[in-house]
Amino acid sequence: MVALLLLLVWNWSDPLPPAWDEAQHLLQAQAFGDHLSRFRWEGLWWQQFLHLNQRYPPLAYWLGIPLAALHPFGRADGQLLNLVLLGILTLATQRLGWRAYRSWEVGWLAAVLVLLYPGITALAHVYMLELPLLVAVTLAFWALWAYAEEPSWRGAVGVGAGLAAVLLTKWTGVLFLLPPLLAVPLGVRIPWPLRLAHLALGMGVTLLLCWPWYGANWLFVLSNGWAYADTAHYYVTCAAGSLCWWTAYLRWLPLQMGPWLCPLPLLSLWGSPSRREALLWGLYGGGYLLYTLVAIKDVRFTLPLLPLLAILSAGGLAKLWRYLGERWGERALRRGVGMSLALGALALLNLGQPLAPGVAPLWKGIQMRWQGQHPQQELTRWIGSRVQPGLTATLGVLPNTELISSETLSYLAALQRWPITFRGAGQTPWPEVELALLDGFVDAPGEQGIVGPYGPAKEQIRQLLDKSPDWQQEHFDLPAVGRLSTYFPSKPRVVLQELPAAAEAVELLELQVLPEEGIPAWHLRWQGPAQDLAQTLVWARLEDPQGQVLAKRAWVVGQNRLLPYAAGSWQVEEILAWPELATKEGILHLEWQPPQGRRRSFSQPWEGSRSGKGGSLISPGDPLFLLQQAARAAAIGDLEALSLYLNAWTTLQYPTFLTDPDRVLIRQLLEGEEQWAAAQSWRERQIQSHYELALLEVALLRPQAAQRHFQRIVELDPEDNWARAYLAFLRVFFTHDFRSLQGLQQELAAAIYPLCQKANRDWDLSWLCAAL
Repeated sequence: MVALLLLLVWNWSDPLPPAWDEAQHLLQAQAFGDHLSRFRWEGLWWQQFLHLNQRYPPLAYWLGIPLAALHPFGRADGQLLNLVLLGILTLATQRLGWRAYRSWEVGWLAAVLVLLYPGITALAHVYMLELPLLVAVTLAFWALWAYAEEPSWRGAVGVGAGLAAVLLTKWTGVLFLLPPLLAVPLGVRIPWPLRLAHLALGMGVTLLLCWPWYGANWLFVLSNGWAYADTAHYYVTCAAGSLCWWTAYLRWLPLQMGPWLCPLPLLSLWGSPSRREALLWGLYGGGYLLYTLVAIKDVRFTLPLLPLLAILSAGGLAKLWRYLGERWGERALRRGVGMSLALGALALLNLGQPLAPGVAPLWKGIQMRWQGQHPQQELTRWIGSRVQPGLTATLGVLPNTELISSETLSYLAALQRWPITFRGAGQTPWPEVELALLDGFVDAPGEQGIVGPYGPAKEQIRQLLDKSPDWQQEHFDLPAVGRLSTYFPSKPRVVLQELPAAAEAVELLELQVLPEEGIPAWHLRWQGPAQDLAQTLVWARLEDPQGQVLAKRAWVVGQNRLLPYAAGSWQVEEILAWPELATKEGILHLEWQPPQGRRRSFSQPWEGSRSGKGGSLISPGDPLFLLQQAARAAAIGDLEALSLYLNAWTTLQYPTFLTDPDRVLIRQLLEGEEQWAAAQSWRERQIQSHYELALLEVALLRPQAAQRHFQRIVELDPEDNWARAYLAFLRVFFTHDFRSLQGLQQELAAAIYPLCQKANRDWDLSWLCAAL
């Protein structure tokens, strides 16, 4: 009870905002709540629900849906959910302890010890995957032990459900269960036919529960698994295979269990350990060794093994009390119990120590509150001052520290439902692209934290922001956080003004050339109903006097930044510019399509720059630029560039691309460009448009729609082997659009053919090419 009370005080007093992984998990839980608020009884909604998170299994987020549906899911909601999970963990540990020792006293003592472990309370203070995994693994151990003692159909269902709970929480958790999963079916004493039937039932239950998510996301699970080891350098401090490496989790036991309780499991080895105690030690040792083989190591990762140590500790204490009672009588027994209670009181002193970043220790948090230091409140107020009414904004964050990171700031903004998103700056190798596409940047002096894969790009961005006159800097001093700096374009890319009177339709009020900029640049001023403006599509192309297209652009009024469901009427000012075409003469052709009404057009000449060089104006970001680059990379088979560009396009500007309302407008923009190219009989441009549309559908996880566009590319250009390969890949792994084994072989051959033609020292596909 005292441990739970201290946990509640810790939850209330901690003034720090969630950092990194925890903030990311909270944002993901919020995404599920937001998606539930848009519930539609249709296939697309359920498809998006299953694909909403592809990095981690979703059970922890699903458990939070009842709270996330009411309001943005915050750390307090996660802590409330954790209290429920602690209750389940206590009961599961008690039942497993009773099973192991056939003693209610041992079971309840083990449950109490679990609550005294500082590692457990540290998990209950934050919203991470480890506590749900700890509960799922303990339930699975209990189900396996119960089935091993009393095999039954119901027990087989319980084992299958326990394994499914682990797999749906964190797939690496199955390593803890692997030894008993192999041993129990072999050791259970029932006839083999019945044994196999139970095994099939358990596997069927696991498959039934796991297939909806794993079947939809298997490709992401594999790719995330391959990329998992790439982050090992953030965690491991020992050489692989060294004594330090093998004993890392043993050395972390005092942090997990507390120094006073850490030696207690050894009491179970006193005298002659029973067979059941040997099994408990075997479960712990097997899980320890298998998880040690994983390159990434963190003090949180082996916490699911603590209930086993708690049960061994309780069994050892019971042995000690029994020995004292038998040898020296009731007085010695009372002293032994008193010493155990004193040990528990000492263990309470270790509670409130964080195992994750973004958490203040219990007593330090109380001190910070007493001194009036509230970093989370200060950051929230500062973010609120950066919100622009009626406009969304995506800001790049240069530091990556516990307090100042894109995850933490995005979480705090989402908690208030503010339309502002933060992205880690320097996450792509193209600093100029980030400067053009992001609406602003955040920086802070001092420690910069984890740099990430593109450190030089981040430093280039910082230097350009400091030196360029195109960016305006503003400083903010927050007492508990320090100095923050923001950078916004000196000339706003979008200016929004609310109209006093209602506008009936979308109108282009002004299209004015900006000759002083020295580049093809126009000032556009629109007005109309707010919701119609946010859905008005614009296509622009600059042609030379001979009619050849020099440049094209497509966007939504307001540079895709207008809030889609705002009320009232607006006047919107924005800039269209092509800095790279300063010396070119031409004619601007502008077309726009409101959601209601007919498509309209306008043309205006551009005489070219007399100076021969462009001005200092920052070109507003082209929302399709990264997608266009990804399409060009796909057409020539540059798979690395394709991956980089497509990933940057879906993550740099969109909080949750899969459900972002902008995705529908993007498709309409691309379809408009494809229709124009078809009307002009411009085959190369048609192919480019179909590549862009296909990649859009791939990003939206719609393989059938993507397949249609790749099929159209093959029809336009039968010699395009890469389009045929992408088409074959979709047919084999997603749509299964082949009718025979021979058809499958043909599709596999088409999928591998361009790779066989392309020399790549990293891939030795000669055997596969020869076979197909």
